[in-house]
Amino acid sequence: MLTFEKILAGFKSYLDEDTRYEVLTASRGYVILEWGSTNKTLESATFCPTPEVMKEALLNALEGYLEYKTTLCNRNLTDEERQSIQDQVEKMDDSIR
Repeated sequence: MLTFEKILAGFKSYLDEDTRYEVLTASRGYVILEWGSTNKTLESATFCPTPEVMKEALLNALEGYLEYKTTLCNRNLTDEERQSIQDQVEKMDDSIR
């Protein structure tokens, strides 16, 4: 059974590395905060009422982070890079059940 705890454990190393995201407990689930590059502005907040919603939101964040790390926003991804990132995201998805 998918739980918030399993998801947080699975994404721990990613969340430790990508400090733009912070996961907070809320009265009805969790909230994922995305901070701006200066860490002074809140870019977005995603409410996660279920583990499935949290997992999908963090997979999307991971994909964006891997794209950023690959290109540093200086160029477009190559097809090979895009496939490699997709493979990494799918591997993470499969590892959290």
